[in-house]
Amino acid sequence: MGEARRERRERGLTLKDLAERSALSIVYLGEIERGKKYPSASVLQKLAEGLGMEVPDLLELLADALRGEREPAMTQAIGFALPGRTGMAPRATVRRIVQMLEPEEAATMAELGSFFLARRSGNWSPAERRDED
Repeated sequence: MGEARRERRERGLTLKDLAERSALSIVYLGEIERGKKYPSASVLQKLAEGLGMEVPDLLELLADALRGEREPAMTQAIGFALPGRTGMAPRATVRRIVQMLEPEEAATMAELGSFFLARRSGNWSPAERRDED
């Protein structure tokens, strides 16, 4: 469960902070992070909530770690670290990227995504775009 520790640290949380947010004891949470204890489904739910994640996303991260597919994040010229190519489900990758963005940056990314979808589906052409301006 080293992934729980990594996620906690990426969010700037101390063990005490996450324990309080998850309603778990600090000792028990530390044992989970060190792999000494294996959490039940209800504890995973509390842990995910404390990390501000959905349970499926936490499980995907744990599965990636168990498969050994997760690589260290690489810092790109864009100014923040992107998740590595991990075989992680696209939904989880997108969610992690969006969590790294400021709200206005996320809105811009959503608009960009809509643009690409429109182009892909053939609902956009450069001539139409010029007409809109």
